[in-house]
Amino acid sequence: MTSEPRRLPVPSPAGPSRIGAVFGVARPRGRLRIALVCAIAFTVPLSVGELAGKPQAGLLATFGAFAAAYFPDATVAVRARALPVIGVGLAASAAIGVAAAGASWTIAVGISAVAAFATLLVRAFDVPAPGAYPFVLSCAVATQLPQDVERIGERAALTMAGAGFAWLLTICASLPDRRGPARRAAATALTSLATMLEAIGTPAYDSARHNAAQAVRHLRTVLGEGSGQGQGGQTLSAVAFGARHVFDAAVAYPTMTREPVPRALPETLRELAAGIQAGAGAIGADPAGQDQDRHDLPGVGTASSRARAGLWAAVAELAHPPPDRPTVPSLPPARAEWGRRLGRGSLAWPLAARAGLAGLVAAALAIAAGADHPYWAPAAAATVVQGTTVRAAGRRSLQRAAGTAVGVLVALGILSVQLPAWWLIAMIAVLEVGAQILMAANYALSTVLITPLALILVEFARPGTPPAELAAPRLLDTLLGCAVGLAVVLLLWPHAAERRLPGALADSLVATGDLLVLRLAATGEGAADAGGAPGVAGARERLEMAIARLTALHADAEDEQLRGTRAADLLWPAVVATRRLGYLVLADPAGLRGPPPAGPAAVRAAFQARADEITGHPVAGGDPMSALPAFTPLRTEFAALAEAVRTARSAGALPPPGQLS
Repeated sequence: MTSEPRRLPVPSPAGPSRIGAVFGVARPRGRLRIALVCAIAFTVPLSVGELAGKPQAGLLATFGAFAAAYFPDATVAVRARALPVIGVGLAASAAIGVAAAGASWTIAVGISAVAAFATLLVRAFDVPAPGAYPFVLSCAVATQLPQDVERIGERAALTMAGAGFAWLLTICASLPDRRGPARRAAATALTSLATMLEAIGTPAYDSARHNAAQAVRHLRTVLGEGSGQGQGGQTLSAVAFGARHVFDAAVAYPTMTREPVPRALPETLRELAAGIQAGAGAIGADPAGQDQDRHDLPGVGTASSRARAGLWAAVAELAHPPPDRPTVPSLPPARAEWGRRLGRGSLAWPLAARAGLAGLVAAALAIAAGADHPYWAPAAAATVVQGTTVRAAGRRSLQRAAGTAVGVLVALGILSVQLPAWWLIAMIAVLEVGAQILMAANYALSTVLITPLALILVEFARPGTPPAELAAPRLLDTLLGCAVGLAVVLLLWPHAAERRLPGALADSLVATGDLLVLRLAATGEGAADAGGAPGVAGARERLEMAIARLTALHADAEDEQLRGTRAADLLWPAVVATRRLGYLVLADPAGLRGPPPAGPAAVRAAFQARADEITGHPVAGGDPMSALPAFTPLRTEFAALAEAVRTARSAGALPPPGQLS
């Protein structure tokens, strides 16, 4: 009989990212389609404007073409809904740029306001790259157009027309691959689950478990966005249900046994992932045929054997779903999360303030230095502060400065030849394709191409301007903006993520307690009051999002300090224990739902007390541990959390404890 497993040791934190990563080059994959779409979205409006004899009108429409670069990996349904919103934002940014074009100080204020507002929304709603920069660039280039306030509506309409064309082009290009996002998400989820199984019992398990949880949740998100049907009539919704079942069984497994996972299980998951990626559906090899011993488990009836059999069954049902296979329910709405994204404790606010202040200071310094068109400096500063931490901003400033320096030379070579407009349009297409492909490889490399692209667009706004008058200010203002942006990140709220980390720990604990109470009530007399299955589904969603937010915030906090002891490292054991508690309750292993000694309300109070202890709020007396169900893994992690909190507080990483009033 297998003895009860001990608690795994706390793994080492990932640690801060390295500034040297600025020189790393990744292999860009799957970017050709989006690169071609973006190139066409840029060049068609410019071509139409040139044919009509109104190149500036074509330039305004081109501002809307930036919308084609957003959400390249999302489903058709998501892009159909999101890109019009991006288009409206780009049109508003261009309109602000046109309105601000009268004087240097209005240009500074206009660009800074766009940078702050765009950063706020992009960060709050997790908008992927290119993030806030296209909005800032649209505003900056629009300031170079002749000021005509009476035609702002017309010019905004032209940008919206360009965004509408980009939307139509993007949707048409996405239709042939409309099932691709779901297939790729399913393959990623199964591969992540295989990695998680292989990591059981090793220091890499915590990280692999979190990655698998996020991959399974992403699959459910993609399916909820309207990409659920795979080839051959197979529904990937059943795969998502099976993947979540495998995840729950994989979390329960190490709580009951020390045995390693049989190699056949991760191999089966990888085979399934390869088949789904290739469009072959969910049918794969039967793990039972690869390990006949699973039917002859020692100690039948023990917790260890039940955990192993449950994991085998979960993988087997995923490989060969029954005829009446269930489908995964769509993710329930988490309205509280929308409020939290822009709530008082959201990290989006200090980041937006940084972007606005950096843009304003950079523009003011450029004006003081005598720049005739001080728009590149605030644009560069706003770009640098898109890096949320000191290290990220440092990498971005180095990449931006180096890429711009080389890109200016490229731009001088192109513009000094005095090419006809049609050749410039063709050059824009080539540069856009290259920039989009290199964006996934290295930001500095993409900036080498983005710089001449932006300068050629300015040439359409101010035709006939000598190349040196375009290129030299761009380089000097960019260097100024990079320096200002980095200084702002160093000086303003440099520990914004670290200070929000205790609150994220408390939120995760409260969400864990809420879900545990609902599960306990669902098996007792309080099932009706607990809200039934919908209540459990909503609580599970809130807990998954809280854990994801906690993990991302800790990664940011690790990157915020250049030297010395980081509070993020001191809080890491508490983060590990909190995540383990959360995933344990999410998995709902056998034995967890034992009757609590003092009832479900006392369980909620125990988790709330630990959360209050972390945030420094007054805590009532008593032993929270005594209120928990008699499930050893749960109590073990709860005790480890208490010890981690005491250690972190004694080291000064947590606020002092409050006094009971």
